[in-house]
Amino acid sequence: MALNSCYSCLKFLVFTINFLLWLLGLGVVAVSLWLLFDEHLYLQTMSDQRTDYYLGTYIILAIGSLVTVMGFLGCCGAWKESPWMLGTFFAFLMIIFFGEVASGIMVYYQEANYETMIDKSVRNTVEHQYNSSNMAVLHTFDLLQEGLECCGVEGPRDWQKSAYNKHDFSSNTELGVGGRDAEFLVPTSCCRKPETQDCRNNINLKSNQVPNYLHIYKDGCADQLKAFLKDHLVYLLAAGMGIVLAEILGMLCSLCLCCALKRIDDLKA
Repeated sequence: MALNSCYSCLKFLVFTINFLLWLLGLGVVAVSLWLLFDEHLYLQTMSDQRTDYYLGTYIILAIGSLVTVMGFLGCCGAWKESPWMLGTFFAFLMIIFFGEVASGIMVYYQEANYETMIDKSVRNTVEHQYNSSNMAVLHTFDLLQEGLECCGVEGPRDWQKSAYNKHDFSSNTELGVGGRDAEFLVPTSCCRKPETQDCRNNINLKSNQVPNYLHIYKDGCADQLKAFLKDHLVYLLAAGMGIVLAEILGMLCSLCLCCALKRIDDLKA
């Protein structure tokens, strides 16, 4: 009686976990399909970035499909009491687990490079990607500047040489007359209070002008983003450990259920 009760609980646990996993996979697939077929997002993406956009979306779609298949195998394996389905689910989980461990080791030994990666990414966004023809990046970086209370890569002056100010990178010249009095614009998201007149007056700056940091954010977004990641690293580690523990629990439960099914088959024989 006790054995049957434990078996029923284990079967219900495996089914519930995998049903939630299946729903999560379907959600990821739905989001990736929306990203692929939404014409509005496609038009917001610059032509030279559409390859990366599609590549990233297909990767998300592949991950969602894999999670969906895993959830389906786990659910059906527990419901139909199928050892081969549970064994396949176990194998998938083990492959993903070792992949995550390998990725974690790589990140650990290359942790110094992530700061360089952030610097390059933010600089590339400010200098080349932030413009009216790429609304998706524009809105995202505006949210970043407002949320982290930052401006540019290292400060507001970074916007002087940017596609946003139509800077000619080929000839290394600036928009306007040139020289010390050349004017450039700073995005409104750099302002502390965008609705005030003081902020509007400080959006248009000159090369030799010291920005009024009472109205414009002084800190660069690269340093603020690195500080944010360091402050929230413990939460990222906790989330990662939670995922790893959930995977280990899933592997143990599926393995125990397979063993229980084999034992029942042996008793029937």
